[in-house]
Amino acid sequence: MALKPIRSILTLSFIVVLFATFLPVESVRALSGARLQTGDLPPLHVFVSQVKNGEAGELRGVYVPELFAARIVQQPGGNLEFVSPRQNIVTQFDLAAQVGSTGLLAHNYLMGENFSLLKKDQKFYLIFGDGQVLTYVVTEILRYQAFEPASISSSFVSLADNDLLTASELFTKVYDRPGNVIFQTCISRDGSLGWGRLFVIAELSAPQP
Repeated sequence: MALKPIRSILTLSFIVVLFATFLPVESVRALSGARLQTGDLPPLHVFVSQVKNGEAGELRGVYVPELFAARIVQQPGGNLEFVSPRQNIVTQFDLAAQVGSTGLLAHNYLMGENFSLLKKDQKFYLIFGDGQVLTYVVTEILRYQAFEPASISSSFVSLADNDLLTASELFTKVYDRPGNVIFQTCISRDGSLGWGRLFVIAELSAPQP
């Protein structure tokens, strides 16, 4: 009987995040660091040593060979709409974990612009505080247009098949995927930072024999 209220809370939180991921933050230029170019990426083992903190189970970084390396920060307790305003930082969506998935958020004018470079079958690595590294592979890319970009009650239409979804339905479709990793950012178009939403979905890669 408790599942329905919990789902409602999760859905509300997701709606807030859908809205927050494109809200411009003040002093973006001051907070942004130099953007990593492909040639600037450290080797994976070096990046692991830079981000680990000894805490097993705590996500600390994401590394995509030849594309980007970013630290992962957690949302402050109770701050559901928090998305880091710093370059080269990705924010973990805490409530995604309650349905068994891992959500990684970033503004599309900061680290999120790199999410659009991800392609199907691309491998990447998640790094944990104790130095554990897990390999994932991109399996699906979803793009949606928001009918009312500035409204938290906006509905969304799939750019692939014109499927129309409410924010609640979109939450279930995207995040109710236990074990999966989901990158989320906004799509800019027609002068609007929040014209649409991009979700890049990945699954744990089977260990190599």
